[in-house]
Amino acid sequence: MKQRHSRVHRMAAALAFASVALLMTAGARVAHAGTDADLRGGYYFDTDAFAFGGGLLTNVAGSQTLFFNPNLEAAFGDHVTTVTVNGDLHYDLPMASRMAWWVGAGPALVISDPDNASSNSNFAVNVFGGVGGRGGSVRPFAQFKAIVSDNSETALMGGIRF
Repeated sequence: MKQRHSRVHRMAAALAFASVALLMTAGARVAHAGTDADLRGGYYFDTDAFAFGGGLLTNVAGSQTLFFNPNLEAAFGDHVTTVTVNGDLHYDLPMASRMAWWVGAGPALVISDPDNASSNSNFAVNVFGGVGGRGGSVRPFAQFKAIVSDNSETALMGGIRF
């Protein structure tokens, strides 16, 4: 069992490294296409796990308020490794503020690999809200989300968009 657990952690670390490398190179290329990359980190409360990941952010059909934000997060707890692949959409609230405030939802694939048990995957729905910087080439953001599934989860994530 220990060997399988090490293999999963190595695979998750390699996936995370590849994602970060891809996002770092994509950031320069996609900026001209109206798409931003993000790097994120945070905490998954229900599994007591620290998480990191990355994503892309692009407006939908030229909209200034509706955005597609596909992303990947890997959470490493003491007794479970969780990877989520998310297809999030978010709506920027019309507020006169230097900060952007949003709400959103989207489908997710949640892959859980607990110690002493078989890994499993299931589909879920993300529901979230967030706040972030509006201007500049590097913008911080934070968001709270609930992952609604057979094994629901809550998470607080923060990061930068570039």
